[in-house]
Amino acid sequence: MQDILWIIVGITLAFFLIFIIREITNKKKICVICTAVTLTWVSLLILYWKGLFDNQLIIALLMGQTILGIFYLSESKVKKELKLFRLPFLLSLIVIGYIILTLDIRINLLIFLLILWILFILIYSLRTNKKVGSLVKKIVECCKEW
Repeated sequence: MQDILWIIVGITLAFFLIFIIREITNKKKICVICTAVTLTWVSLLILYWKGLFDNQLIIALLMGQTILGIFYLSESKVKKELKLFRLPFLLSLIVIGYIILTLDIRINLLIFLLILWILFILIYSLRTNKKVGSLVKKIVECCKEW
């Protein structure tokens, strides 16, 4: 339980250090929270690989924060029609995080992702069809209407 306290303190210290560096260098496009969390889990992951830290749960939680941050950042930057690919993109980020944490590459998982991407690309390529276009619109709008 002590791990989490030190990690939260570390993220806080990293936040203020990165904030000061950002202000001095005038790099306003850097998200200080995202950078602090990412640097923390990367550091913990290196310690984990070296056998100096053993709490995968904390690493996974922090990685999840970065994954979601990447997801939201990319969603805010892409054209509306490309938001159709949210599900395969998010699942791909989750799988990448899993592989980084466990060093376990599962071929069946990669095959599933490939099939999912192909399915969504097929749907995207047929979006000018009236019925498919309606489906694309519903998929794109689904996360907006809650």
